[in-house]
Amino acid sequence: MPRIISPAPSIPEVLETPENACGGVLVALLPGLGPQTPPVRRGHFFDNSIDRGAVLEAFIGWFSLWGIPVCRMRGGEGPFERQFSTLQWPSEACVLAHAHGVQMVPRIASRIDELAVVLEQRRPRLVIFLSRYLWLAANLPESRERLAAAAGAPLDEGRRISAHRLNATHQRWQRLEMLALAQPSKNTTREYVAGLAPAVQQILAHSGVIAPPRAADPLLPRARDCLVVDRAASIQSIAARLHVDAARAEAIFDALEGDAWRSDGGRLLALRKG
Repeated sequence: MPRIISPAPSIPEVLETPENACGGVLVALLPGLGPQTPPVRRGHFFDNSIDRGAVLEAFIGWFSLWGIPVCRMRGGEGPFERQFSTLQWPSEACVLAHAHGVQMVPRIASRIDELAVVLEQRRPRLVIFLSRYLWLAANLPESRERLAAAAGAPLDEGRRISAHRLNATHQRWQRLEMLALAQPSKNTTREYVAGLAPAVQQILAHSGVIAPPRAADPLLPRARDCLVVDRAASIQSIAARLHVDAARAEAIFDALEGDAWRSDGGRLLALRKG
């Protein structure tokens, strides 16, 4: 009897939301990396009740190493979690049969229409490729031409953001940004992933996926000397001595909590360093 070959596991579809339908984050990965048993329902990308396969589960775990908290509970997701959608590219594993390493690049690129259609539909602000080969395929001349309608033209050739042996690349296009990471595996160590944290945080903030960190008020160091053991008096002192209005003085005072003062019941206690 002929041997029956089971189809390669597919990536489960993510629940459609306004945030990922337009302007979200598209996570693209190679075919055949989904769970053995498809989930019975759809959910947001980080939903821990849905098996998305070992590769995506490992990738989701990287966010904690990047210092980016995510909600994994169904129904508790916020705008950040709802931004993510997935793409299996190419859609069929047979396209890559008997190809390894860079041999896969032209074969992936032969299905560039699959990526182009999703970019045109979703208009993501960031595409994360969980394989450098996917990113290389998207950057072949014929691929760039096909992606131009949705992505525009590349603004650079990509910059390496990893000091590790495994590569990681960030590239800016006119209408979106691309982030190429190594496919999660035993080789993507905690050291590799954690080393990407500053660059990934910057990329997510620059692309609008997360809010940029608030810059520290330059008057905070001088405001320490204005504190007294009374909130209202401290704010008045900051406003008078630093020549700022009451609203900014209050914000400066609150920013010093835990660093220059703390609350002890109904009292405010000034903290001194050294």
